[in-house]
Amino acid sequence: MSQQTHNVFALTVLRDRVLPDLFKDDLAEISYWAGKSLAREIELSGIAAIITFFTDAGFGDLTIEVQKNTSQKWQLAGPIVKTRLAENPNANFALEAGFLAQQTEQQLGFGAETQTEIGKNGVTFTVVTAAAGTLHE
Repeated sequence: MSQQTHNVFALTVLRDRVLPDLFKDDLAEISYWAGKSLAREIELSGIAAIITFFTDAGFGDLTIEVQKNTSQKWQLAGPIVKTRLAENPNANFALEAGFLAQQTEQQLGFGAETQTEIGKNGVTFTVVTAAAGTLHE
């Protein structure tokens, strides 16, 4: 088993088997707030830093698709996302959603929430902000 395969397996066991069993119906809410809490501990600046963090954390390959004054649309894909969705079509990506919401809030200085849509090719996050502003590249 390669190191990357080993890391993917460890992540999927924890995220998609252990945590759902522990948190049951509260998994999405707890994961979202855990993502926000994690983001508060990590100081990032700009889109590139967020993308790099997602790669380094093993969340997947993040790209920004659209950025408007009060929203951003992000796409999360890559081998880890593909594996998680193949093994569990109901895989939870609320941790990543909460992280994006909090990073946007910190970088722009006003409230943000993330909506998640899981598709066949990955996950789409739409971050909606309380006031107009855009993230720096």
